[in-house]
Amino acid sequence: MKKTICFAGLLSETNLGDIVIIESTEGLYKKSLAGKGNFEFKRLNLQFGQVSFLNKVVRKLKRLATEKLKLDGNRLEIEMLKKHYRSQLKEAELVVLVGGGLIKYKYQGVFLYLIALIETAEELGIPVVINAAGVEGYSETDPRCQLLKMSLNKDIVKSITTRDDLETLSKKYMHQDSKIHIDKVADPAVYSDEIYKTNKQESDTYGIGLVRGGIFLDNERQLTPEEVAIFYADLISEVESRGLKYQMFTNGSSSDNELLPLIKNKLGRNHLELIVPKQDDELVNVISTFTTVIAARLHANIISYSLNIPSIGLVWNDKLALFGDDIGYPERFFEYNQLDAKKIVDAAVLANEQGYEQGQWNKYKSTAKSNIDVIVNKWIANEL
Repeated sequence: MKKTICFAGLLSETNLGDIVIIESTEGLYKKSLAGKGNFEFKRLNLQFGQVSFLNKVVRKLKRLATEKLKLDGNRLEIEMLKKHYRSQLKEAELVVLVGGGLIKYKYQGVFLYLIALIETAEELGIPVVINAAGVEGYSETDPRCQLLKMSLNKDIVKSITTRDDLETLSKKYMHQDSKIHIDKVADPAVYSDEIYKTNKQESDTYGIGLVRGGIFLDNERQLTPEEVAIFYADLISEVESRGLKYQMFTNGSSSDNELLPLIKNKLGRNHLELIVPKQDDELVNVISTFTTVIAARLHANIISYSLNIPSIGLVWNDKLALFGDDIGYPERFFEYNQLDAKKIVDAAVLANEQGYEQGQWNKYKSTAKSNIDVIVNKWIANEL
Protein backbone atom coordinates (compact mmCIF):
# COMPACT_ATOMS: atom_id res chain seq x y z
CA MET A 1 0.00 0.00 0.00
CA LYS A 2 1.31 3.44 -0.96
CA LYS A 3 2.04 6.05 1.68
CA THR A 4 1.45 9.63 0.54
CA ILE A 5 3.66 12.62 1.33
CA CYS A 6 2.36 16.09 0.54
CA PHE A 7 4.92 18.85 -0.09
CA ALA A 8 3.47 22.29 0.65
CA GLY A 9 5.04 25.42 -0.75
CA LEU A 10 4.61 28.65 -2.66
CA LEU A 11 3.89 27.07 -6.04
CA SER A 12 2.56 30.27 -7.63
CA GLU A 13 5.70 32.34 -7.01
CA THR A 14 7.35 33.93 -10.04
CA ASN A 15 10.53 34.22 -7.97
CA LEU A 16 11.95 30.92 -9.15
CA GLY A 17 14.04 30.50 -6.02
CA ASP A 18 10.87 29.25 -4.28
CA ILE A 19 10.35 26.63 -6.98
CA VAL A 20 13.98 25.48 -6.61
CA ILE A 21 13.28 25.01 -2.88
CA ILE A 22 10.29 22.76 -3.65
CA GLU A 23 12.14 20.70 -6.26
CA SER A 24 15.18 20.31 -4.01
CA THR A 25 13.19 19.30 -0.93
CA GLU A 26 11.11 16.76 -2.80
CA GLY A 27 14.22 15.43 -4.56
CA LEU A 28 16.07 14.92 -1.25
CA TYR A 29 13.05 13.13 0.26
CA LYS A 30 12.80 10.84 -2.76
CA LYS A 31 16.49 9.95 -2.48
CA SER A 32 16.13 9.25 1.23
CA LEU A 33 13.02 7.08 0.71
CA ALA A 34 14.49 5.07 -2.18
CA GLY A 35 14.15 1.34 -1.53
CA LYS A 36 12.26 1.85 1.72
CA GLY A 37 8.69 1.27 0.52
CA ASN A 38 6.02 2.39 -1.89
CA PHE A 39 5.35 6.12 -1.80
CA GLU A 40 3.27 8.69 -3.62
CA PHE A 41 4.28 12.34 -3.75
CA LYS A 42 1.82 15.22 -4.04
CA ARG A 43 2.12 19.01 -3.89
CA LEU A 44 -0.04 21.61 -2.20
CA ASN A 45 0.01 25.26 -3.17
CA LEU A 46 -0.08 27.38 -0.02
CA GLN A 47 -1.32 30.28 -2.13
CA PHE A 48 -4.62 30.53 -3.99
CA GLY A 49 -2.90 30.68 -7.37
CA GLN A 50 -4.82 27.71 -8.77
CA VAL A 51 -8.25 28.56 -7.36
CA SER A 52 -11.05 29.29 -9.82
CA PHE A 53 -12.07 32.84 -10.71
CA LEU A 54 -15.47 32.31 -9.05
CA ASN A 55 -13.87 31.29 -5.76
CA LYS A 56 -11.59 34.32 -5.88
CA VAL A 57 -14.62 36.60 -6.30
CA VAL A 58 -16.37 34.92 -3.35
CA ARG A 59 -13.25 35.38 -1.21
CA LYS A 60 -13.09 39.07 -2.13
CA LEU A 61 -16.74 39.59 -1.20
CA LYS A 62 -16.23 37.84 2.12
CA ARG A 63 -13.26 40.07 2.89
CA LEU A 64 -15.27 43.22 2.12
CA ALA A 65 -18.12 42.01 4.32
CA THR A 66 -15.67 41.24 7.12
CA GLU A 67 -14.16 44.74 6.93
CA LYS A 68 -17.61 46.34 6.94
CA LEU A 69 -18.78 44.32 9.94
CA LYS A 70 -15.42 44.75 11.71
CA LEU A 71 -14.95 41.00 12.13
CA ASP A 72 -11.66 39.13 12.57
CA GLY A 73 -10.30 39.20 9.03
CA ASN A 74 -7.39 36.90 9.86
CA ARG A 75 -9.72 34.19 11.14
CA LEU A 76 -11.91 34.44 8.04
CA GLU A 77 -8.88 34.12 5.78
CA ILE A 78 -7.61 31.13 7.78
CA GLU A 79 -10.95 29.35 7.47
CA MET A 80 -11.03 29.93 3.70
CA LEU A 81 -7.48 28.60 3.41
CA LYS A 82 -8.39 25.55 5.48
CA LYS A 83 -11.21 24.71 3.12
CA HIS A 84 -8.75 24.93 0.23
CA TYR A 85 -6.17 22.75 2.03
CA ARG A 86 -8.56 20.14 3.43
CA SER A 87 -9.56 18.79 0.04
CA GLN A 88 -5.90 18.32 -0.91
CA LEU A 89 -4.75 16.62 2.29
CA LYS A 90 -7.36 13.86 2.63
CA GLU A 91 -5.00 11.06 1.58
CA ALA A 92 -1.75 12.48 2.95
CA GLU A 93 0.13 10.71 5.74
CA LEU A 94 2.86 13.33 6.12
CA VAL A 95 2.91 17.05 5.32
CA VAL A 96 6.28 18.67 4.59
CA LEU A 97 6.45 22.46 4.44
CA VAL A 98 9.36 22.79 2.06
CA GLY A 99 11.04 25.91 3.43
CA GLY A 100 11.70 29.44 2.27
CA GLY A 101 10.73 32.54 4.23
CA LEU A 102 7.86 30.91 6.14
CA ILE A 103 8.18 31.91 9.80
CA LYS A 104 7.34 35.58 9.45
CA TYR A 105 4.33 37.78 10.07
CA LYS A 106 5.07 41.37 8.96
CA TYR A 107 4.12 41.11 5.29
CA GLN A 108 2.97 38.75 2.50
CA GLY A 109 0.48 37.01 4.80
CA VAL A 110 2.59 33.83 4.95
CA PHE A 111 1.78 33.37 8.65
CA LEU A 112 -1.85 32.77 7.66
CA TYR A 113 -0.80 29.92 5.36
CA LEU A 114 1.12 28.19 8.14
CA ILE A 115 -1.63 28.59 10.71
CA ALA A 116 -4.29 27.29 8.31
CA LEU A 117 -2.21 24.32 7.16
CA ILE A 118 -1.22 23.29 10.69
CA GLU A 119 -4.83 23.55 11.91
CA THR A 120 -6.05 21.49 8.95
CA ALA A 121 -3.37 18.83 9.51
CA GLU A 122 -4.31 18.73 13.20
CA GLU A 123 -7.98 18.13 12.35
CA LEU A 124 -7.01 15.33 9.94
CA GLY A 125 -4.37 13.81 12.21
CA ILE A 126 -1.51 14.26 9.73
CA PRO A 127 1.99 14.97 11.16
CA VAL A 128 3.66 18.17 9.97
CA VAL A 129 7.36 18.74 9.30
CA ILE A 130 8.68 22.25 8.60
CA ASN A 131 11.90 22.02 6.64
CA ALA A 132 14.68 24.67 6.58
CA ALA A 133 12.32 27.60 7.12
CA GLY A 134 13.54 31.17 7.19
CA VAL A 135 12.81 32.88 10.53
CA GLU A 136 12.17 36.59 10.06
CA GLY A 137 11.54 38.48 13.28
CA TYR A 138 9.53 38.03 16.45
CA SER A 139 7.22 40.18 18.59
CA GLU A 140 5.62 39.57 21.97
CA THR A 141 2.99 42.22 21.24
CA ASP A 142 2.04 41.67 17.60
CA PRO A 143 -1.06 39.41 17.53
CA ARG A 144 -0.04 37.97 14.14
CA CYS A 145 3.24 36.73 15.57
CA GLN A 146 1.54 35.25 18.63
CA LEU A 147 -1.02 33.41 16.46
CA LEU A 148 1.86 31.93 14.49
CA LYS A 149 3.69 30.96 17.68
CA MET A 150 0.61 29.17 18.98
CA SER A 151 0.35 27.08 15.82
CA LEU A 152 4.05 26.19 15.68
CA ASN A 153 3.79 24.70 19.17
CA LYS A 154 0.90 22.35 18.36
CA ASP A 155 1.57 18.66 18.98
CA ILE A 156 0.86 17.80 15.35
CA VAL A 157 4.07 19.66 14.40
CA LYS A 158 6.85 17.09 14.78
CA SER A 159 9.93 18.91 13.51
CA ILE A 160 10.95 22.48 12.68
CA THR A 161 14.32 23.18 11.15
CA THR A 162 15.57 26.60 10.13
CA ARG A 163 18.15 27.67 7.56
CA ASP A 164 19.07 30.79 9.55
CA ASP A 165 17.92 32.10 12.94
CA LEU A 166 17.90 29.11 15.30
CA GLU A 167 18.12 31.32 18.39
CA THR A 168 14.90 33.22 17.63
CA LEU A 169 13.12 29.99 16.72
CA SER A 170 14.19 28.02 19.78
CA LYS A 171 14.13 30.74 22.44
CA LYS A 172 11.22 32.91 21.31
CA TYR A 173 8.85 30.98 19.08
CA MET A 174 9.03 27.61 20.81
CA HIS A 175 7.79 26.87 24.33
CA GLN A 176 10.71 25.98 26.56
CA ASP A 177 9.15 22.61 27.44
CA SER A 178 8.48 21.79 23.78
CA LYS A 179 9.31 18.27 22.60
CA ILE A 180 9.29 19.28 18.92
CA HIS A 181 12.53 18.45 17.11
CA ILE A 182 14.38 21.73 16.42
CA ASP A 183 17.62 22.13 14.48
CA LYS A 184 19.56 24.33 12.09
CA VAL A 185 20.22 23.02 8.58
CA ALA A 186 21.24 24.25 5.17
CA ASP A 187 18.58 25.34 2.70
CA PRO A 188 17.70 22.32 0.49
CA ALA A 189 18.69 24.33 -2.60
CA VAL A 190 22.35 23.70 -1.69
CA TYR A 191 21.68 20.42 -3.51
CA SER A 192 20.27 22.06 -6.64
CA ASP A 193 23.40 20.99 -8.53
CA GLU A 194 22.45 17.34 -7.95
CA ILE A 195 18.68 17.76 -8.20
CA TYR A 196 18.94 19.57 -11.56
CA LYS A 197 21.95 17.52 -12.70
CA THR A 198 23.86 20.72 -13.50
CA ASN A 199 27.55 21.48 -13.06
CA LYS A 200 29.54 24.71 -13.05
CA GLN A 201 30.63 25.58 -16.58
CA GLU A 202 33.98 26.99 -17.60
CA SER A 203 33.46 30.74 -17.73
CA ASP A 204 35.03 34.13 -17.10
CA THR A 205 31.67 35.96 -16.94
CA TYR A 206 30.44 37.61 -13.74
CA GLY A 207 26.70 37.34 -13.05
CA ILE A 208 24.91 40.45 -11.75
CA GLY A 209 21.50 39.66 -10.28
CA LEU A 210 18.96 42.47 -10.34
CA VAL A 211 16.31 42.89 -7.65
CA ARG A 212 13.23 45.10 -7.36
CA GLY A 213 13.89 48.65 -6.24
CA GLY A 214 11.69 48.73 -3.17
CA ILE A 215 12.98 45.59 -1.51
CA PHE A 216 15.38 47.40 0.83
CA LEU A 217 12.77 49.87 2.12
CA ASP A 218 10.24 47.04 2.53
CA ASN A 219 12.69 45.41 4.91
CA GLU A 220 13.44 48.55 6.92
CA ARG A 221 16.74 49.34 5.20
CA GLN A 222 16.98 52.93 4.09
CA LEU A 223 17.87 52.60 0.42
CA THR A 224 15.44 54.06 -2.12
CA PRO A 225 14.73 52.50 -5.54
CA GLU A 226 16.67 55.33 -7.22
CA GLU A 227 19.66 54.70 -4.95
CA VAL A 228 19.50 50.99 -5.79
CA ALA A 229 19.50 51.86 -9.51
CA ILE A 230 22.48 54.20 -9.03
CA PHE A 231 24.35 51.42 -7.26
CA TYR A 232 23.72 48.98 -10.12
CA ALA A 233 24.84 51.61 -12.66
CA ASP A 234 28.02 52.21 -10.64
CA LEU A 235 28.58 48.46 -10.36
CA ILE A 236 28.30 47.97 -14.13
CA SER A 237 30.64 50.91 -14.76
CA GLU A 238 33.19 49.49 -12.32
CA VAL A 239 33.07 46.01 -13.88
CA GLU A 240 33.44 47.48 -17.37
CA SER A 241 36.34 49.72 -16.32
CA ARG A 242 38.27 46.59 -15.27
CA GLY A 243 37.61 44.82 -18.54
CA LEU A 244 35.56 42.08 -16.84
CA LYS A 245 32.82 40.23 -18.71
CA TYR A 246 29.39 40.35 -17.07
CA GLN A 247 25.79 39.33 -17.63
CA MET A 248 22.74 40.67 -15.80
CA PHE A 249 19.97 38.27 -14.78
CA THR A 250 17.00 37.94 -12.44
CA ASN A 251 15.43 35.07 -10.50
CA GLY A 252 12.40 35.28 -12.77
CA SER A 253 10.15 37.73 -10.95
CA SER A 254 8.91 40.49 -13.28
CA SER A 255 9.25 43.05 -10.48
CA ASP A 256 13.02 42.50 -10.55
CA ASN A 257 13.10 44.03 -14.05
CA GLU A 258 11.61 47.34 -12.97
CA LEU A 259 14.91 49.17 -12.38
CA LEU A 260 16.32 48.37 -15.81
CA PRO A 261 15.07 51.60 -17.54
CA LEU A 262 16.48 53.71 -14.70
CA ILE A 263 19.83 51.88 -14.80
CA LYS A 264 20.04 52.43 -18.57
CA ASN A 265 19.24 56.09 -18.07
CA LYS A 266 21.95 56.48 -15.43
CA LEU A 267 24.46 54.87 -17.80
CA GLY A 268 23.22 56.74 -20.88
CA ARG A 269 22.49 53.45 -22.68
CA ASN A 270 19.71 52.42 -25.00
CA HIS A 271 20.20 48.73 -24.33
CA LEU A 272 21.42 46.44 -21.55
CA GLU A 273 21.07 42.70 -21.93
CA LEU A 274 19.09 41.04 -19.13
CA ILE A 275 18.33 37.32 -18.84
CA VAL A 276 14.93 36.63 -17.26
CA PRO A 277 14.50 32.87 -16.69
CA LYS A 278 11.01 31.45 -17.19
CA GLN A 279 11.52 28.10 -15.46
CA ASP A 280 13.44 26.97 -12.40
CA ASP A 281 15.80 24.71 -14.36
CA GLU A 282 16.63 27.67 -16.59
CA LEU A 283 17.59 29.75 -13.54
CA VAL A 284 19.96 27.04 -12.31
CA ASN A 285 21.46 26.67 -15.78
CA VAL A 286 21.94 30.45 -16.17
CA ILE A 287 23.80 30.68 -12.87
CA SER A 288 25.98 27.71 -13.84
CA THR A 289 27.44 29.82 -16.68
CA PHE A 290 29.02 32.39 -14.33
CA THR A 291 32.44 32.39 -12.67
CA THR A 292 31.21 34.50 -9.73
CA VAL A 293 27.82 36.01 -8.90
CA ILE A 294 26.87 39.37 -7.34
CA ALA A 295 23.21 39.23 -6.29
CA ALA A 296 20.60 40.35 -3.78
CA ARG A 297 18.23 37.39 -4.10
CA LEU A 298 19.11 34.77 -1.50
CA HIS A 299 18.63 31.83 -3.83
CA ALA A 300 20.85 33.30 -6.50
CA ASN A 301 23.53 33.04 -3.80
CA ILE A 302 22.45 29.59 -2.60
CA ILE A 303 22.26 28.11 -6.12
CA SER A 304 25.70 29.58 -6.81
CA TYR A 305 26.95 27.91 -3.64
CA SER A 306 25.53 24.56 -4.70
CA LEU A 307 27.42 24.86 -7.99
CA ASN A 308 30.67 25.79 -6.22
CA ILE A 309 30.46 29.29 -7.71
CA PRO A 310 31.50 32.10 -5.32
CA SER A 311 28.93 34.82 -4.72
CA ILE A 312 28.72 38.32 -3.28
CA GLY A 313 25.46 39.05 -1.45
CA LEU A 314 23.66 42.39 -1.33
CA VAL A 315 21.89 42.34 2.03
CA TRP A 316 18.28 43.58 2.08
CA ASN A 317 17.23 41.06 4.73
CA ASP A 318 19.13 39.47 7.62
CA LYS A 319 18.80 36.05 5.96
CA LEU A 320 21.55 36.94 3.48
CA ALA A 321 24.00 37.98 6.18
CA LEU A 322 23.17 34.84 8.16
CA PHE A 323 23.85 32.71 5.09
CA GLY A 324 27.21 34.42 4.70
CA ASP A 325 28.03 33.62 8.33
CA ASP A 326 26.94 29.98 7.96
CA ILE A 327 29.10 29.27 4.91
CA GLY A 328 32.11 30.92 6.53
CA TYR A 329 32.37 34.01 4.29
CA PRO A 330 30.62 36.92 6.05
CA GLU A 331 32.96 39.40 4.32
CA ARG A 332 31.31 38.54 0.99
CA PHE A 333 27.93 39.94 2.11
CA PHE A 334 27.38 43.71 2.10
CA GLU A 335 24.73 45.66 4.00
CA TYR A 336 22.73 48.43 2.30
CA ASN A 337 25.02 51.13 3.70
CA GLN A 338 28.12 49.32 2.40
CA LEU A 339 27.13 49.15 -1.27
CA ASP A 340 30.29 50.66 -2.71
CA ALA A 341 30.79 49.41 -6.27
CA LYS A 342 34.59 49.37 -6.12
CA LYS A 343 34.71 47.42 -2.84
CA ILE A 344 32.13 44.93 -4.08
CA VAL A 345 33.97 44.26 -7.32
CA ASP A 346 37.20 43.90 -5.30
CA ALA A 347 35.41 41.31 -3.15
CA ALA A 348 34.03 39.51 -6.22
CA VAL A 349 37.47 39.26 -7.85
CA LEU A 350 38.99 37.96 -4.59
CA ALA A 351 36.16 35.45 -4.09
CA ASN A 352 36.66 34.28 -7.66
CA GLU A 353 40.30 33.53 -6.85
CA GLN A 354 39.58 31.90 -3.48
CA GLY A 355 36.46 29.84 -4.22
CA TYR A 356 35.22 27.83 -1.21
CA GLU A 357 37.08 25.73 1.32
CA GLN A 358 35.84 22.34 0.14
CA GLY A 359 35.75 20.58 3.51
CA GLN A 360 33.42 23.22 4.94
CA TRP A 361 31.43 23.32 1.68
CA ASN A 362 30.68 19.59 1.90
CA LYS A 363 30.01 19.70 5.64
CA TYR A 364 27.50 22.55 5.40
CA LYS A 365 25.70 21.02 2.41
CA SER A 366 25.32 17.68 4.17
CA THR A 367 23.17 19.14 6.97
CA ALA A 368 20.27 19.57 4.54
CA LYS A 369 20.34 15.90 3.59
CA SER A 370 21.16 14.34 6.98
CA ASN A 371 18.21 15.99 8.71
CA ILE A 372 15.80 14.71 6.05
CA ASP A 373 17.24 11.21 6.51
CA VAL A 374 16.49 11.43 10.24
CA ILE A 375 12.89 12.55 9.62
CA VAL A 376 12.30 9.84 7.00
CA ASN A 377 13.63 7.04 9.21
CA LYS A 378 11.53 8.17 12.19
CA TRP A 379 8.40 8.48 10.04
CA ILE A 380 8.82 5.01 8.51
CA ALA A 381 9.35 3.55 12.00
CA ASN A 382 6.21 5.38 13.28
CA GLU A 383 8.40 7.26 15.76
CA LEU A 384 7.92 10.78 14.41
